[in-house]
This record gives sequence, C-alpha cells and structure tokens, in this order.
Amino acid sequence: MSNAQSIDSLRELNAKLLAEIAELRKENVKISELKKENDELKDKNTEIPELRRKFAEIEAERAELKARIAELLKQGVEENKRRDAENAELKTRIIELEKNKTVTTR
Repeated sequence: MSNAQSIDSLRELNAKLLAEIAELRKENVKISELKKENDELKDKNTEIPELRRKFAEIEAERAELKARIAELLKQGVEENKRRDAENAELKTRIIELEKNKTVTTR
C-alpha cells in the first residue's frame, strides 16, 4: 500500500469516525433529555403518596361533616316537631281561653 493510499484510507476512516462521533453526540443529547424527563417523573411519583394521604384526610373530614350535617338535620326535625306540638297545645289553650272569655264576659 502506498503512502497516498494509506493517507486516503486514514482520511476515510477519520470521516467515518467523525460521523459516528456526531451521531453519538446526538444520542447523548437524547439520553440527557430522557434522564431529565425521568428525574421529573420521579419527582412527580414522590408527590403521589403525599397527594393520596391528603385526599384520604379530606375524604375523612368530608365524611365527618356529612355525619354532623345529618345529625344537625335530625335535631332540627326533632326541634320542629317539638315546637309544632307546643304550638298546637298553645293554640288549643288560646281557643279555650277565648271560649272562657266569651262565657265570662256575657
């Protein structure tokens, strides 16, 4: 092999290696982007248990509030029944008093 052929072969090999290096650099950029995205996803994955815990707390508080509302509504219904009965009794007494007033004023 002559010196000129060796130089040409080396230049050809150098060009191939430079092209391969350029491809590897592109892949390295892609790998870096994927690593960054992976890190972001890992961060989000660590947030999920915390969000689940908060959601469970809110659901428990919601259940407590619903139970409290139901109890207050029950108390309100009972209070209304008691007042209705009291009002009916008072109306009956008023009617009786008015009858007695009519009788005594005659």
